[in-house]
Amino acid sequence: MAGVGIGVLISLIGGGGGIFYVGMLTELFSVSMDQAVSVSLATIIPTTLAASISHYRAGNIRPKIGFLLVAGGIIGVIAGSYLVTIIPLRILRIIFGIFLLVMGAGMMISRKKNQVKEETSENNQLEEPNSKENNPFSKLLIVKGLVFGLLGGLMSGMLGTSGTPPILAGLYSMGLFSLEVVGTSVMVLFFIAIAGVITHSAFGTMNWLLVVLLASGSVTGAIIGPLIGKRINKKTLDKFYGPFFTVFIILMAISMFF
Repeated sequence: MAGVGIGVLISLIGGGGGIFYVGMLTELFSVSMDQAVSVSLATIIPTTLAASISHYRAGNIRPKIGFLLVAGGIIGVIAGSYLVTIIPLRILRIIFGIFLLVMGAGMMISRKKNQVKEETSENNQLEEPNSKENNPFSKLLIVKGLVFGLLGGLMSGMLGTSGTPPILAGLYSMGLFSLEVVGTSVMVLFFIAIAGVITHSAFGTMNWLLVVLLASGSVTGAIIGPLIGKRINKKTLDKFYGPFFTVFIILMAISMFF
């Protein structure tokens, strides 16, 4: 039941669900942190795969942009897995807490700019606000993709999560619409999760029963989520998604300090 709920949630808001899995396993089911991290990373793989397939069929994925973040993310996972062995976890959490606060502020600014672009596009019947990003090989796009992917990978490698916040923030700042952000993010996080399992499996005890139970529920939820998303008005989702994601990042940042 928990897997289904998380699967639906991440397919609608984006991400891999690593933060939800770790928090749920440690707080509700009293699973040790190292085991929760291993199970979380393994469970993210089928969840994000199922969600990626559903979103791809729905036309919500921008593959070329996504693979830019994947490239940075894999490098980040490898680097993060090394850094976690030499930097205390408490310090890492504080660093990311500050980073997320800055990112949350940037998100609010980016949202206001996107709203202005959308209004201008509607009034003048111009291209969609993200049309200038249609060239996936522009220098700015490459830099953004690699940097935000790197940050997502670092977060995964150091904290054992899927690295959702940086990935979502990166895609959102690159001008994608909400459904494109959600769809592309789960594709990126699928590859980051694979790299995360490889680099973290040696550090925790893998409970495959938990993986199977959570994954089966999450995959079901991840398939249902996009179907629900189709019934939601696009403009309504855009208005809800920005504020929700900003609040989510701020709450995540605050949790890093405790």
